[in-house]
Amino acid sequence: MAGFVLAGTLVGAASAQPAPANNDLNAAQVGSVRTVQVNSAAAVSCTIGQLTITRTSMCLDMNAYVDVLNNGRPVGRASFEIKHSMTLQAGKRNWKESLTVGKATLVNASGIHMTVAVGAGKGITTKVDFPQGSTLGPVRKGAVAYKTSVGKKKQQLTKSSYRFTFTKAGYSVGSFKYYSAKYRCDDKLWGPKKRLKAPGCVFTGATPTIGMGDLRYIAENIRNVRKKGGHYGQPGYGKPLHAMNNADQARKNRNAVCGKAKPTAWERRHGLISCDEYPFATTKEGGTKLPSSQRGIKFVPDKEQDTQGGRVSGFKKQYRVLDGDAFYVAI
Repeated sequence: MAGFVLAGTLVGAASAQPAPANNDLNAAQVGSVRTVQVNSAAAVSCTIGQLTITRTSMCLDMNAYVDVLNNGRPVGRASFEIKHSMTLQAGKRNWKESLTVGKATLVNASGIHMTVAVGAGKGITTKVDFPQGSTLGPVRKGAVAYKTSVGKKKQQLTKSSYRFTFTKAGYSVGSFKYYSAKYRCDDKLWGPKKRLKAPGCVFTGATPTIGMGDLRYIAENIRNVRKKGGHYGQPGYGKPLHAMNNADQARKNRNAVCGKAKPTAWERRHGLISCDEYPFATTKEGGTKLPSSQRGIKFVPDKEQDTQGGRVSGFKKQYRVLDGDAFYVAI
């Protein structure tokens, strides 16, 4: 799990209206914020000091403060919490984010006003609905509406930026800036002739997991490979598989491991006639890319093979798994 620091910066008097040189506002976030991935279909819940993401949702919760300074010496402080909740749409071009500035604890720090600006990079428009200019103290709630104009068969990787600016009569301006988790908007899910899914967005830092545990023989094949030490794609081992959307290469991968393999007489009598390979042929790790100890094949029923193919196709569309994207396989 990667972590990052949200850096607070002070905007000096040169960028503000003239103010007495000995009166300043110093604004900053408190400490660092750790990024955590959660495998959940529902929106994540917030934890203070943490940026939590799923493939389509983010919750950022942190503490912040504004110090009131006189001749460089703190004489007051406003302490408060900032909470964001963003839900992307995996099949739509627009989405929303809620923003809450919690009740502030004020110590000799009345009359501090705040504004917030939100940007998201080229090709994404933002509309901020927030009580701009309101004073720190009571709870303040707002929202941000996003819309992407990503082009046909294009993609864009970006993140939201949030800048809070604080003013107080007779004081220089204070501000800080921080970012959301990275997200990708794309219109890349196309078949040979038509679009397979409408454009949408996902958090790329969240690695999705596909389940195969209910497919008896396929799960057994995966389990046998992992028993030999082949932990590619196994949750918790940090060695995900990577999608490979090249049909020609997938056929080559499959032929490399299944081309000459034949079911035994016993397997044929029991309907085990379809060669299943792990890692999947449609991954960068497929075929003979990995050592023999890290891969394996097994003959399985045609029905299981068909189910697996449809499941993988649906999984890629649901979570916008593009060429090169990482994912895990649970059994």
